[in-house]
Amino acid sequence: MSRTTARAHKPDRASGESLEPAGAATALVGAWWASVLAGDVYEPHPVYGSLKVHLDGGRLRLSGEVENEADRNELVRQARERIGHGIDRVDVSRLTVASHHEKAGILSQTLISAFPNPEAAEFARAFVLKHSRVAPLQDEIVDCAHADRLRALLPEEFIDDAGRALDSGEALLILRVDETAAFRVRELLEEDTRSQWTIAVPPQLNERTGRATSAGSSGVD
Repeated sequence: MSRTTARAHKPDRASGESLEPAGAATALVGAWWASVLAGDVYEPHPVYGSLKVHLDGGRLRLSGEVENEADRNELVRQARERIGHGIDRVDVSRLTVASHHEKAGILSQTLISAFPNPEAAEFARAFVLKHSRVAPLQDEIVDCAHADRLRALLPEEFIDDAGRALDSGEALLILRVDETAAFRVRELLEEDTRSQWTIAVPPQLNERTGRATSAGSSGVD
């Protein structure tokens, strides 16, 4: 089988360029996913070439290392869009972000996980906090009746996706933790609570530095 050599343009986050592939790049990414769902898991992703894909029945597993949380979130978004088209679950527990060995107390990170109802989200919160032994800087469960809370908890670019999840009946568990603990918490959310999906907001300076973080100043329950 011939190998695809074309590469889509990787968005420039420093310039504020959209994460969404555009024009010909969109076609390349769409064609790549179509070939994956048809069983060809060997071609490199046109943007994130180091990505590895495995199909196991209805489960699609992504693995590998990407440069940052924005890249990981974009891959999770692309994969989730294919649920119902040959796959029924996406496993991204082995899709990691390159470690930059940050010191505790400098950065915080907000994790967003979707669950079928508030009760499942509450169970996941209790489980994750117990097993991670992490004291969250903020933790909140949001359902459709409290959608107005999203603007106090999330950056603007994440609100639309979160709102759509609430509109579909899901409940969101939103945790803000020290960036050094974020990987461990996210791993528990993805592997052990069976969240429907989990994404991470890029790390922000912790409030104790005197700068604003991505998710407000205190927990609300």
